[in-house]
Amino acid sequence: MTEKVPTTEEFRAGNVIIRQGDHGRAFYVLEKGAVEVVKDDVVLNVLMFPGTIFGEVSAILGKPRTSCVRARMPTTVTKYEGIDLEALVSQHPEIAVKMLETLAGRLEHTTQKLTDSL
Repeated sequence: MTEKVPTTEEFRAGNVIIRQGDHGRAFYVLEKGAVEVVKDDVVLNVLMFPGTIFGEVSAILGKPRTSCVRARMPTTVTKYEGIDLEALVSQHPEIAVKMLETLAGRLEHTTQKLTDSL
């Protein structure tokens, strides 16, 4: 596979960035704006902080998208597609750290929600 360069993409409010069930190896970094994460028509989360990573689960596991992600307002993202993830994190360990922090934070949030529902 030919290595691709990250691209910047812009979305209007309501535009879908990721479709639930699609296959994709890309992940995204939120530059500005806000996105909502939706699973089966239920909004699970709103991401609005620049630097937030999303779409990484499919990129890491190579599995179909677990959620839909759509822009809540005019939004700009950097898309990393066709990138050798291992080489990327070797050259830029801060990306690996950010992914770990993101995944750990989501796991903590999910664990708390499960605990609260007991």
